Amino acid sequence: MININDINKAQSVIANNIHRTRISSSSYFSDKFNSNIYFKEELFQKTGSFKIRGVLNKLNSIEINKLKSNGIISMSSGNHAQAVAYGAQIYKIPSTIIMPAYSTKSKIEATKNYGAKVIVTDENLLSVVKEIQEKTQSHFIHPFDDDYIIAGQGTLGLEITDDLPEVDHVFTAIGGGGLISGVCVAMKAYNPKIKLIGIEPEGADGMRQSLNKGEAVELNSINTIADGLSAPFIGKRNFEIVNKYLDELITVSDKEIIETMWLIYERTKLFIEPSAAASLAPIVFDKYKLPKNSNPIFILCGGNVDKKKLLEISQ
Repeated sequence: MININDINKAQSVIANNIHRTRISSSSYFSDKFNSNIYFKEELFQKTGSFKIRGVLNKLNSIEINKLKSNGIISMSSGNHAQAVAYGAQIYKIPSTIIMPAYSTKSKIEATKNYGAKVIVTDENLLSVVKEIQEKTQSHFIHPFDDDYIIAGQGTLGLEITDDLPEVDHVFTAIGGGGLISGVCVAMKAYNPKIKLIGIEPEGADGMRQSLNKGEAVELNSINTIADGLSAPFIGKRNFEIVNKYLDELITVSDKEIIETMWLIYERTKLFIEPSAAASLAPIVFDKYKLPKNSNPIFILCGGNVDKKKLLEISQ
């Protein structure tokens, strides 16, 4: 299991190639919930999500010349795909990304525009990755179940503790578990009393099922508007960290996610993707009661929404 030293090291490694995204406040939400509401605006990160943090830390853990010879390969529905392609572009490394058939067109095109070879499939993503790996000997960059990836995502937590030392609650959505596990390690090292709340869509509740079973599980089916949270399985490393540190896990419906997304846009003008809106949904729909005058922060993990998805959400 990684520790705070790994995250501090990751921060020194990636700082020059990422944005230090700002923390904003909202008088509307603060008044509504009798607390000081803050947002971590990771939608303005390079490639439009937090994912680049972990990818750059991972790439820096490997000798770049080794990667240039055989390239790298990964799998993702979109945000990690773009981050891997962008990281590969920085270091001039060939990259191949396996993307599920339900990936949005804009995320597929964005990944291609960063220079990656994209293979879209409705088969098991990991099986396709392994098949190609055997032929090419390319290096696999896991989306979440990797110590360097987790440590990189944890740098987001370090920024929060630096910029908002009074923080007492952290809300973040869960896909495969990379972000929540990195943030858990960073925040609990800063203050063991900080409340960490994870949020999942009802139709992609892999972490909830994993916690109930006592081990990381693979989902039989996925059905959610939040494609960024549609990981088909939970990482073993991620599960171990979450099982140790997470204070509460809440599931929300797609309807609740969408209504929260529009509410955030109307009141803050921040245009986020559904995955990011999930973080605020529990308090909007009274699934979590904040203590009066608390200082919670909600991680807006990404802002990649394409036209087709936007139309679907609007309807």
